[in-house]
Amino acid sequence: MLVVDDSAPNRMVACGHLEAAGYEVVAVGSGEAALELLGREDVTRFDLVVLDVLMPGLGGLATCRRLRGNPATTELPVLFLTALDDKDATEPALEAGGDDLLPKPFQRAELLLRVRALIRQRRTTLRLREATHELAAQNEALRRAEVGRRRMSELIVHDLKSPASAIAVNAELLRHMKLGGELAEIAEDILVAAHQIDRTARDLLDVSRAEDGTLEVEREDIDLAELAGEVAATLRGAARWTGLTIEIVARAPTAIGDRELVRRILQNLVHNALRYAPRDTVVRVETEAEPGGVVLRVLDEGPGVPPGDADRIFERNVSLDDTGRGGHGLGLAFCRLAAEAQGGRIWVEARVPRGAAFCVRIPAP
Repeated sequence: MLVVDDSAPNRMVACGHLEAAGYEVVAVGSGEAALELLGREDVTRFDLVVLDVLMPGLGGLATCRRLRGNPATTELPVLFLTALDDKDATEPALEAGGDDLLPKPFQRAELLLRVRALIRQRRTTLRLREATHELAAQNEALRRAEVGRRRMSELIVHDLKSPASAIAVNAELLRHMKLGGELAEIAEDILVAAHQIDRTARDLLDVSRAEDGTLEVEREDIDLAELAGEVAATLRGAARWTGLTIEIVARAPTAIGDRELVRRILQNLVHNALRYAPRDTVVRVETEAEPGGVVLRVLDEGPGVPPGDADRIFERNVSLDDTGRGGHGLGLAFCRLAAEAQGGRIWVEARVPRGAAFCVRIPAP
């Protein structure tokens, strides 16, 4: 702590009180000496400057202004001591950059109370600044990690799409060769798996884009019956091996939205339903108009979703296979983000006596 007062007795009194309270004190007799000392010493060793207002030469107010103009001491707390009338000194002291003002003569208890408050405030400010810098560094590290993760996702998607496309093309060729028996089933399984790889890769990329707010939405008129038919056609091979039937009930013929996003939402939901629907049952796709938009529903007769998991099931990388109904890590998360990107929402309802209805609302623009 630094005490600046041109009066030796006043310096002795102030230093005595402060040293008795356990503070390490340095005392000088002028503003010039204070500035010279702070210019050559490590400023961080000083928690506070106790500064007399009226001194010959460089007075306390001018000294304080010099401290505030120096980046090294601009935030060093200043407690003014003054023999002036309190009303006359307060405003000039504040304008000069002082933090508090104590009239002379002062009581020891009042001096220590002001000193402790200013030092506590300074230390709290320094801790908050350090915490802010640490948080900023952590945020920057997280940002860089997220950029790296997105870049890795893009590379994974790029590396997966080419072989998945090649597998799908060759599986289509095998299917058109009219292979019989087990070979035809193998070709169909390969095609279904290739489509799933492609779908998962696209979901991975678009989930990252949606979380960053960069998923682009291109609205157009959508023929919902046609779109649902496309989805059913791509998944009927997967349904056939378990005797499932995909049924389409298009009560709302059209909607306005991003056709590709809506197609992939339906494809994910139907694929998810096929995983859980019992053998020889129906997975139904319904479209229904309502005021201000359209609702798409995918219904199955599977185990349903536990009520407590109805919201969590749409979180990224959540699968509830151990406790009931679940997604495949990215599919349902993509559906939620793709619906929200179009201003809509997704939810799941229980069916009676069993099953689940996954519902997506696409609002009119």
